[in-house]
Amino acid sequence: MNKTEREQLKHNEAVDALVSANTYLSPHGRTLGLAAVAVLLLVGSVFGYRAFKARSEERAHRQLAAAVEILNAPVATAPTPGAPPVGAAPGTYATEAARAGAALKQLLSTADAYKGTDAGMRARYYAASLYAETNRPKEAGDAYAAVRDQAGASTLLGRMASLGLASMQVRQKQFDPAIKALQELAQRRDGPLPVDAVLVQLADAYQQAGRSAEASQTLQRVIDEFPQSPYAADARQRVEALQVSAPKAS
Repeated sequence: MNKTEREQLKHNEAVDALVSANTYLSPHGRTLGLAAVAVLLLVGSVFGYRAFKARSEERAHRQLAAAVEILNAPVATAPTPGAPPVGAAPGTYATEAARAGAALKQLLSTADAYKGTDAGMRARYYAASLYAETNRPKEAGDAYAAVRDQAGASTLLGRMASLGLASMQVRQKQFDPAIKALQELAQRRDGPLPVDAVLVQLADAYQQAGRSAEASQTLQRVIDEFPQSPYAADARQRVEALQVSAPKAS
């Protein structure tokens, strides 16, 4: 539905509401005048809220697009030894860190300003991913948790955030909550996340927690339940390696 069609639909809904109110109020005279005013106010507030929400979402998407543009901006190449310095081209960042910092600032600004919008939640998710890439697991985990809570744990974005949070918990050696979350995600076979990928991450968590037997069992599930998985070959190699190393650990 394009913008013109949406505006026409809003117009028709408003007209229908007013006509219905007028039809009912006419035989009852002035005693229902206040009710008519209430109807008009209610109709106006509903459409006003819809328009406000649409404008907020549109502004949020523009801000998110600006952040993505920063992430895709070029980084200046190191000058050739002995060559005279060359000024950076417009829109070019001196270092990867400078570009990441600028993008993170834009993403967090968008997420904070438009918390209730889809673009705002995605901005915080991207910020969490950027925190993770720049080795800031605590900040990444906090941002992933905020996205999960805002988007809802059963949504695609919420589940992706739960997966990211578990990964950050493993980095910080918080194995128990990470394993619990990954076990729950692996049980949701009707969800949007590929279960084989979740099982591989669960196996990683087990292995880093020193629970090699459970890591091996989880990888075997990938082999048995998802033989066509792109992770199956690697899972088979890892199971063999774990079996070889098991006697040495005993």
